[in-house]
Amino acid sequence: MEKLMPLLVVGAMVLIVGSLIYSGAKRIAGLFSSSKEKAKPGRARTSEAAHAISPKPSSAAERLIADMQQQAKTSDDQRKAAFKAHVERKIPPISVDGREAIERGQAARIAIKHVFPPCLPQRSMSYFGGLPIVPDEFDWPTVHNREGLLERLNFMAQIDCSDLPPGPGRDLLPEKGYLYFFAPMSDTFGADAMHFVTRYEPRQATQKWAPLDMPFTAKIQGSDPMEEILRGKRTHYDRVEVEFAWIEEPTDAEVAARADEGHAFEVADKIRTERVDAFYGPPVAPDPLLSALHAPKDTLWTPYPGFPANWHSARTVRKLVEAYHREEAADVTAQLKALGDVAEDDPEAKRLRTVQRELSAFGSKMFNAFFPTVNVGLKDYDAPPPEVKQQILAFLEDLHVNGMPSSSVRRPHHRQLPPVMNDWLSIAAIKGAEGGLTDSAGAALIGPDVVAALSHRHMSRTHQMFGKGEVVQVAADEMKDRYLLLLQLGPDMALNWTVGEMGPLQYWITPEDLAAKRFQNAVLTIEAY
Repeated sequence: MEKLMPLLVVGAMVLIVGSLIYSGAKRIAGLFSSSKEKAKPGRARTSEAAHAISPKPSSAAERLIADMQQQAKTSDDQRKAAFKAHVERKIPPISVDGREAIERGQAARIAIKHVFPPCLPQRSMSYFGGLPIVPDEFDWPTVHNREGLLERLNFMAQIDCSDLPPGPGRDLLPEKGYLYFFAPMSDTFGADAMHFVTRYEPRQATQKWAPLDMPFTAKIQGSDPMEEILRGKRTHYDRVEVEFAWIEEPTDAEVAARADEGHAFEVADKIRTERVDAFYGPPVAPDPLLSALHAPKDTLWTPYPGFPANWHSARTVRKLVEAYHREEAADVTAQLKALGDVAEDDPEAKRLRTVQRELSAFGSKMFNAFFPTVNVGLKDYDAPPPEVKQQILAFLEDLHVNGMPSSSVRRPHHRQLPPVMNDWLSIAAIKGAEGGLTDSAGAALIGPDVVAALSHRHMSRTHQMFGKGEVVQVAADEMKDRYLLLLQLGPDMALNWTVGEMGPLQYWITPEDLAAKRFQNAVLTIEAY
């Protein structure tokens, strides 16, 4: 029996390894199965190497791998063919019914605005950003990026069709169900990413539907270095609930009825403004309360009494100070490396090593000041104790007065201490307050003056369904005679999803596809101003 034991152990190990290979193959194969199957964790990568199939498998394991590779290649070829067919498809000439649908869709728009301050609890199924609430088998748009790897698009918006109010073109859209909109918000995609960007789920949500955060979604291209410091390479935006209202174009009769108010075009513009203001409210000017531009430069600025109101604000400040400290430490290390092998008593090397020690000591002081914020058990939107707030403010006061050890004058584009601290504190105040307002307990910590100061960030007037798309370059003019504007997402200060001179995201659909609820055929256009 003793002689048989080694053989039994080896046999058991073979069975275990074989089982792991088989189950792993099943998981990987799931990535390349039909898009209607439930997504499994794992990278949906394809390459010529992955497609290479051994012509004569010599074992069961090799045959299994070969079958899996063939399945991946077949699925990948089908995906590429579907995209190619959609890109190259010929749109037939517009019919009379189609022309009528387009005219009706352009005669009025469904304006969209943020619900601000947020309603609590957050339970709307219509919102921008966040994660889509979907059934298990949801088909998340996935395309080949420029490196040939399959990558998932970024989720932009979800619209509960039952939330859409009655209006002139309401019958063109489904009475119920959910629309999901995606976009290539990283810099890794090609032109294919403008197709198959919309999904429609006609069923009613159940308790089994949940927010879906898919692995290997594209990393959002940052519009601001501080954004990446705070969030890293994120894949989705903050969640903001939205509401809707129809805004109709004035009729000739309505304009004529007010002819004593001016020329017809002036009266028409006046009516449009009245209708827009009736939904959005009058334009709101930026409030200086949370603005770094209006903050004092010669003393430590606290955006409002009791700052930081919650742990999220405190943690935001910590991340920004830590990032600045890391850059200083990296500068010293880079300069020491650039010196090469020099004598121990080299003056520049001695100076840099001294700064290195001072930065290390500063790092310890910084860690102690922010130590309570490291506790992950403390909820983001709860209030820190007064003594913790005082400890953080005392550290910031010292930083404002004495600065941070530095090896040299910082790069020209890099903000200097202490002025950059006002930017940090403004960001921390805004992020903490906006997040706190979405939390039932945290909202009570945000004062009405802070809420009022945030309101201008939530006043974008360029989001809409139907109507006429904003003309940026040529897309809106080229699409308007054959497509309806299904959704336009314009620049948004709170969501911060347009980068640089990027114009609105415009989703277009033919009247035929709209009538048949073939929302997956919508086409996305994005142009620069």
